[in-house]
Amino acid sequence: MKHIRSMIMAAAGAAMLGGAATAQAQDLKIAVGFPPGSAAFYALDNLAKNIEANSDMKAKVFALSLLNLKETPPGIRDGIADMGFVLPPYYPAEYAETNLAANLSMLATTGEQIESPGTAMGAAMTEYVFLHCPECLTEHKRMNQVYLGTGTSPTYILHCTTPIRTMADLKNKKYRSGAANFGRWAEAVGGTKVSVPGNDIYEAMAQGVVDCGMFSATELTNLQLFDVTKYITTKIPGGVFAGVATNNINRDVWADLTPEQREVIFKASARSNADVTWKYYADAKRNLNDAPDKGIEIIEPTEEMVKFSNEFVESDLKVIAEQFTNDYGVDNAQAKIEKVAELVDKYKKLTKDMADDPEALAQLYWDEIMSKVDLTTYGLD
Repeated sequence: MKHIRSMIMAAAGAAMLGGAATAQAQDLKIAVGFPPGSAAFYALDNLAKNIEANSDMKAKVFALSLLNLKETPPGIRDGIADMGFVLPPYYPAEYAETNLAANLSMLATTGEQIESPGTAMGAAMTEYVFLHCPECLTEHKRMNQVYLGTGTSPTYILHCTTPIRTMADLKNKKYRSGAANFGRWAEAVGGTKVSVPGNDIYEAMAQGVVDCGMFSATELTNLQLFDVTKYITTKIPGGVFAGVATNNINRDVWADLTPEQREVIFKASARSNADVTWKYYADAKRNLNDAPDKGIEIIEPTEEMVKFSNEFVESDLKVIAEQFTNDYGVDNAQAKIEKVAELVDKYKKLTKDMADDPEALAQLYWDEIMSKVDLTTYGLD
């Protein structure tokens, strides 16, 4: 009898130990393919700090050393990193549904104008993927990832090695394009689109592989491009970069977390999305102010150039619908485009005073979007 009682107590002890092991602290490896000091590193470093401050988990950010930008999606999928800064446009077929919405980012700078169009587009993308696009969540699942929101860049402008002052100057130039819609803009002005990974832009500009890069002024410091940029033409092509999943997490890691740990990460992700958007905006504003002292000429586009870009955005919506329907098999593309456009308009109104307020932006992410996600099932099916 004593022997049986001992066996029962031992079994109970083992069960308790097993339960403790399940709920034990996690050590999270977070990959970001940008260097320390970049906006993306800033946001993910804050993510790690928020996770550690509000849970028993540990989190460490690896800047460039673990995975570069193109390696990050498969790296999270395969468990090399637990979380990371994912750029879906690098994998157009795998993330077709998400990229459809991201390709609409030029809507952020047409129509109603706000100081930081990235705030509106990031929130619109996040609501769309979480609450209106189950197909988006499915494609993240196929990559063994759980989507945790989107942050976006400021306005895309031209960073060039030669001056772009008129419509004629735009022709016959080689433009680095980070997304398909910007590539089409380059072709529409009579140029050539060139696909270059973010980590290789410096060399591409230095060696004349591209004449101009289309990206936000934040990249002058993010990618150390002050040395190779000689001229900046503002306002064109317009739009923002919205092809971001700020801090996707490996599905197996997510499933192993306790409900309390998942909630901590989810809330920290709301702030991370706001942080990356705000930091990109703040750094872009500072970099544009610093550019003349670093020998870079700032050029304002002509009215003709701005008008051309705005008209391009409207005409490109049909192209986007056809491309994603025919090339990637996206169903109901037109209806999805209309939904994203509706959300962009919604968040232009809600975020117009949040350009310099990441705390308010994070609260908006939580109140309008992320608090509506059921964490008892999200990412676990």
